Amino acid sequence: MKSVLKKILYYLFPFIKAYIDFSYSITNKVTLWDFVRFRFLSNKNIYWPIHKNSEVTHPQNIFVGINSNAGTRPGCYLQGNGGIYIGNYVHFASNIGIISGNHDVYNQMQHVNQEVRIGDYCWIGMNVVILPGVVLGTRTIVGAGSIVTKSFSDGYCVLAGNPAKIIKYLNKDKFIPTQFKTEYYGFIPKSKFHHFSKKYLRNNKYLNDNEQLK
Repeated sequence: MKSVLKKILYYLFPFIKAYIDFSYSITNKVTLWDFVRFRFLSNKNIYWPIHKNSEVTHPQNIFVGINSNAGTRPGCYLQGNGGIYIGNYVHFASNIGIISGNHDVYNQMQHVNQEVRIGDYCWIGMNVVILPGVVLGTRTIVGAGSIVTKSFSDGYCVLAGNPAKIIKYLNKDKFIPTQFKTEYYGFIPKSKFHHFSKKYLRNNKYLNDNEQLK
């Protein structure tokens, strides 16, 4: 009996420690059950935490970078038809829609897909919609309720409105990039992500040309 209990404790302690380490890597709370569910039950294509009231389509066309919380809050919709690339340390609020494919204006049964790219350290406010083909450069802040219809690839700016436009430029010299002690791609430690991706994400469109994974 003691040996069985010892084995259980030996297994549980590293698992709990892994969850605690993971918790330090993300700005929004993710429950232990979410962590367990991913480890043992969930679709590994969605390797980052998603709130139960958020939705992801075509996860094989989505990449989420280091310590980014893309969808941990309720009401988010990541539509990966044309591809969504999310960089490192990106922060999402609630009720965000990222749309990478839309209906053809002459034939609504046909989709026109265009990739969306969100750069490192972007901050996307509540109720924002980002439409197909948009590129946001490093440290683009999108104000609540904005509809982003075109690209702002230079970054270092604040956007607001419908359609979104630049309301403020940011001083690059004042920007302080975050770097946590623990770094994760979703649920996966940075040091283990290359192995994980080769096993579970072979069909992900971004892995072969992603320099940060090599």
